[in-house]
Amino acid sequence: MTSKYLVKFYFTTLLIGTLISTVISLILEYENVTSYLFRGEIGEFLAGLVWFITFGLLIATISQVAFFVYLFIHPLGMGIFKGFWPYIQLLLIIYAVFDLFYFRFYEVGVDQGAVWGFMWIPIMMIVFGIVVARYKNRQVEGANVFIPSLFFMVFITAITMIPFIVVDDTSWIFRSVFAILVMNAYQLIKLPDYIEASRQEKERRGRITKSDINDKKRAELRKERDEEARLEKQAKKQKRKVKSDDKKAAKSRKRGSVKQQ
Repeated sequence: MTSKYLVKFYFTTLLIGTLISTVISLILEYENVTSYLFRGEIGEFLAGLVWFITFGLLIATISQVAFFVYLFIHPLGMGIFKGFWPYIQLLLIIYAVFDLFYFRFYEVGVDQGAVWGFMWIPIMMIVFGIVVARYKNRQVEGANVFIPSLFFMVFITAITMIPFIVVDDTSWIFRSVFAILVMNAYQLIKLPDYIEASRQEKERRGRITKSDINDKKRAELRKERDEEARLEKQAKKQKRKVKSDDKKAAKSRKRGSVKQQ
């Protein structure tokens, strides 16, 4: 991706997260901040608004850092654990779900005297993550990305939420969870569109970068490996067929010799 589209991707995500967090903060803090606007005390309102925007920028930045960490962890996991990586992701997802339900929101609910008043939050996170993962899986052709997408939407989101869950003031949970979920979904779904738009622009300009050359070499190597695997599979199949024909011929000769006797 070129720097132009990377910056566009970054600031679009930043704007989405900041806007959602700020709107929710204004709703939650109506008595303390938003009401100043209707009473004509603009200075007090702007002071609170600047604080909400700053907090929204912080949440958006944390979400983006988590996304780029995921982009590093996922190929690293595939390289180290290979075929076991999807199962490891499932275990981490299960751990994140248990952690969200019991260690985070159950204990918060017990302290507040309203367990089920908080349990809907992890339920919403999991349901939303499944919906986004299914959509992402339909978006990608020729590969199953449901587990990696669910891993990002549940496990990475749960990790991102930790700083906002451990505080005593539960309003921080509401200010952060919706923004983080929407930003994570946007980044996961829209990143391929930015990459494709960047590629098309480079093709129109006739611009070739070192990254493009490396991508082309990797594509050629994958094609060669796939062709070698196909030829090897075909050779094994032919070998099995020859062995089967030889066995049939041997059995046929054996039956012929028995009949002659």
